[in-house]
Amino acid sequence: MVCARCKSFLFVSVFLLFYGCKQREVPVVAEEAPPSPHLSASHAETLVRECQVCHGVREAQRGPIIDGMEYWYLLEQLEKFHSGVRGQNPANRSEHLMGVGIKKIKSPIEMAYLADWFSRQDPKPSIHTAQGDLDRGKKFYDQRCASCHGSEAQGNRLMQSPALTRLEGWYFLDQMRKFRGGDRGYHRSDFSGQVMAAASKDLTDRTFRDIVAYVVDAYGPEEDLTLKEMMVPEKSEKPF
Repeated sequence: MVCARCKSFLFVSVFLLFYGCKQREVPVVAEEAPPSPHLSASHAETLVRECQVCHGVREAQRGPIIDGMEYWYLLEQLEKFHSGVRGQNPANRSEHLMGVGIKKIKSPIEMAYLADWFSRQDPKPSIHTAQGDLDRGKKFYDQRCASCHGSEAQGNRLMQSPALTRLEGWYFLDQMRKFRGGDRGYHRSDFSGQVMAAASKDLTDRTFRDIVAYVVDAYGPEEDLTLKEMMVPEKSEKPF
C-alpha cells in the first residue's frame, strides 16, 4: 500500500513532468518571405537614359547601339562588367569606361531590367563603314565562324555565341582586333571571351575586314544614310 506522503510526491512529480514538457514546447512560426525586389518606374527610366548617353543616337554616340540584341547576351555582359570580368583593363578605354559606368547599376534586378529593355527595342539602322572582299569574307565565315555563330549569323546560345546581326561594322571590327590583341577575353572567368580570343589570334586585319563586311552586308542592320547623303538633295529630273 502506498502511503499518503508517497502519493503526494508521485502526483507532484507527474504534474511537474507534464507541465515542464508543455513549457518546453516551442511553437513553430513560419519565416516570412523576403520582400520582393522593386524597381520604380522613375528609377528604371533614369537607368535607361543614363545608358543611352553612350548607347543611343540622341547625343554624340560613344558606344555600340545595343537595341535588339539578345536578352541573355546583354545580361551576361552586364554581369561580367559588374563582377570585374570585363572593364578592368585601362588599355581598353571604351571597355574601361563601361567598367566605371556599371557602378551606377546596384542590383541584379536592375541589370535584368536593362537587358530586357534594350532587347525589346527595334534595331537601329547603321552606316555600313566596313569595306572588304565579300566573297572572301563569306568563304572564311562559313569555314571558321558559322559553326558557333550560325549559318546566317543568328547566334547559338548553347555555344554562348551571340547573334552578329545587330552589330555595327565599326564596333564589330574593333572587337575582333581587341580579342586578337588580348584587350578582351583576357580574364580567366571569361570563358566565351577566351574562345574568341583564341580564334582571332592568327587572323589579319584584311581577314577581319572581309568577315565584317560580309556579315554586315548579308545579315547586319539596315543601312542608314550618311550625313552627306542626308544633307545633299537628290538631283532634280527637271531639265532646268
